[in-house]
Amino acid sequence: MIECLELALPPTPFLMTVGRYRPVQGTRHYERTFPLYDIILVKQGAYYMVEDGVRYDIKENGLLVLEPDKLHAGSAPCPEGTELYYVHLKHPRPLRTLRADEISWSALLSPSPSYHDLDAGSQRMYLPKFAHLDLSEVFPLLDRMMELKSQFSLENQLPLQALAASLCVQLQRALRAHTLSPGQKLSEQLIAYLYACSDRPFRLDDLSEQFHFHVDYLSKCLKKHTGLTPLQYSNRIKIEKAKSMLQQTDLPLKEIVNQLGIADYNYFLRLFRKHTGVSPGKYRYSFQQ
Repeated sequence: MIECLELALPPTPFLMTVGRYRPVQGTRHYERTFPLYDIILVKQGAYYMVEDGVRYDIKENGLLVLEPDKLHAGSAPCPEGTELYYVHLKHPRPLRTLRADEISWSALLSPSPSYHDLDAGSQRMYLPKFAHLDLSEVFPLLDRMMELKSQFSLENQLPLQALAASLCVQLQRALRAHTLSPGQKLSEQLIAYLYACSDRPFRLDDLSEQFHFHVDYLSKCLKKHTGLTPLQYSNRIKIEKAKSMLQQTDLPLKEIVNQLGIADYNYFLRLFRKHTGVSPGKYRYSFQQ
């Protein structure tokens, strides 16, 4: 199973440099410690590395993320025709290393600590430590990054950092596609259905009819991968929609509740306060100031 590095957000990783390297046959990486993340992505051939005593043989479509301040070096000469990219990123050290199957991709993020969204919630991103994945969309992105880097100007710096963020997205996406379990896929289908039906009353039997599984199995599956039951997830979706309508429209509260498919007005009031800490009226008023 692929091991992953868990990184805290914010901040997003900051790109220091990107490059392409075609080493001469027999070349091996020199020994060093480095204060940055060094991502090596092999397009063809092979490159052999060791980090803190652990050897990594990076073949075609393989990548290795070397971590800050860990000793690394080449472990063997590279073959003829090797071509690779390297990306140096500045970011705090990983929070932890974990297996890809331990990542709850469908888990809901914690809401902002304040209902004004003035504070950043706790967020995470994941990079494969060492893996061989489908990098067909990654290599063109690296070429574009190198093109911008060669046209060094103030105008290009922000787009270059944006592409670096896109690179992290693509690596995480490739990791996720490679490791997604059947249970996780079913959870994502459940979530998509709950969003699509967020204007209707919630009924467990509807889920069973849609997915042809017993409601107990569906509930356990979603709970495992998100920490929430289908009803709890549905309520989170409805409350987020309510918050958006309270901010952006002048619709009467009862009309908003009706559009959410909630029949019990008082139930909605209790639910909204539970999720936000304030009443719907106070929430709307705070955005009118």
